[in-house]
Amino acid sequence: MTTWLVTLSFLLLPVQPVWFISLAVAVVLFLSFKNKVKVVLDRHIQIIFFLYVLLGGLPQLKQVQLNPSFPYSYPQDTRGMANLFRYNAAAELYVYGSRYLGELKPDGLFRFYRKYSDDSAFTTVITSDYAVPIDNGKVYTQSIYFRSDNPNLVFDLTFWTRRGRQAVSTVIEDVGGGLKRAYATYQARPGDDLIQGPDLINFRGVWRYIDIGYAQLEVGSAPSHILGGWPNSAGWERFLWWIGTALLGWMVLYMSKHLFPHIDGFKASLMIVIGFIVHVGIGVEQYLSDNLRATGLTVNPNAFGASSVVVAGLTWLIGDCRLAIPALGVMISAVWISGSRAAFLGALFLGMIWIKGLPLRWKWVTLTLLFLSAALAVGLGWGDHLGRFSSIVDISSPSSQSRLEIWRVAWQAFMEHPLTGVGANRFEIYYLEHRPIDALEPVASHAHNLFLHLLAEMGLLGLSGFLMLWGYIIWKLWQLRELRVLTVISGALIVNLFDYTWFYAGVYYPLWVAVAWALRTPSKPELPSPDTMRG
Repeated sequence: MTTWLVTLSFLLLPVQPVWFISLAVAVVLFLSFKNKVKVVLDRHIQIIFFLYVLLGGLPQLKQVQLNPSFPYSYPQDTRGMANLFRYNAAAELYVYGSRYLGELKPDGLFRFYRKYSDDSAFTTVITSDYAVPIDNGKVYTQSIYFRSDNPNLVFDLTFWTRRGRQAVSTVIEDVGGGLKRAYATYQARPGDDLIQGPDLINFRGVWRYIDIGYAQLEVGSAPSHILGGWPNSAGWERFLWWIGTALLGWMVLYMSKHLFPHIDGFKASLMIVIGFIVHVGIGVEQYLSDNLRATGLTVNPNAFGASSVVVAGLTWLIGDCRLAIPALGVMISAVWISGSRAAFLGALFLGMIWIKGLPLRWKWVTLTLLFLSAALAVGLGWGDHLGRFSSIVDISSPSSQSRLEIWRVAWQAFMEHPLTGVGANRFEIYYLEHRPIDALEPVASHAHNLFLHLLAEMGLLGLSGFLMLWGYIIWKLWQLRELRVLTVISGALIVNLFDYTWFYAGVYYPLWVAVAWALRTPSKPELPSPDTMRG
């Protein structure tokens, strides 16, 4: 019974990694109480974890002052209601049909013109591709602040759901300081599922420009927020965040190392594959319904793709080729529908190593299935992502150019604050202050490169702690000749050369589980090793 409970916990790893950790902690506590078994980690690993905490955490206590000449305000919520839109949602607004983004003004509003000089059409809709899930029956209020050269300008806010644009009455009120607030309320109905926006239509009156900012979507029948200052976490909050990442990694390593002697690797791998299929199945449903990049149960498409690469690698690591081949197919499907180019590179690397190590007959089976799957995807009209993936090698593509812009800003942040960086989770603020005027990406929440992001936010001290910890792990695995674990870590690193998903739970936890597998203490009788289970 205990063995099956331990094994079933791995079903949650690809679906909800946090649930996996919670269940794993409960199981380990139960086993420790029942058997009085103690698991001791390598003393050097524990020392290096401690140094990792100090090198990355202590610099967070220093408050780096960002440019005070940039008074970027955001809505403070007076009732504590969560904003379902991102606080910088206005930065993602664009003129429908032309893709014109707003022009950032010194006070943080984004300016849109009724007619752009190189476009004969007039602005009729200002919208966003950002969408959030909603619950049937709940009442939602959407609101924005704005100003215009026409003080009498009116327009409508709509609730753009899966059933189309839902037109509702919009209230516009003067809030002082030259600003007005527009808000509208809507009760979600069956089939709505999500709200995309903000969405402004039906402009009435003669106007030359409109400045928009501080978009909010909240549960309730009226807007709740007032204007306040930029969200700026305190040093102790950032310090605790860094400690938290270290403790979670240590906990996953410790708990997994305790769990593995009680389970069969094949059965655990089977549970991971089942959870993986469920997760990716949800992503497929999203892709077919929306014809957009799928997110599965993750926060965004890139996290979906990256976590799929690491989870598939973990399956290959602790299972055998009977499970590795289905996991490979599920991984390819996930990366395809996520549209993540960084995950594509990681999957390509992992897939080549994977297939190379298969027995000859399994190798031909795998290659044949891959060819047939690619032909089917193209035949069904799902080949749009081929162009997206091909842009990886095109340095002149908008995506590549935007990455270069973001990397330059990240390097600038490091050069200005080389030891401590600008502070954990503050790169987005720095980017908004220092991005090029004509930036291809109006908002960048991270540097799209693990090492540049750590340099920008944590400085040399934080990066040194990271390299010390993972450098020791990699050296230890090399000594143990755990080449397949090193392959999984390498795949995650390749993904993070062009993205920043390392600390996302769906990537971070499976990586530590993989390390724990390599450092596990065999049960008695000893479980077969991965090399003898390859079939």
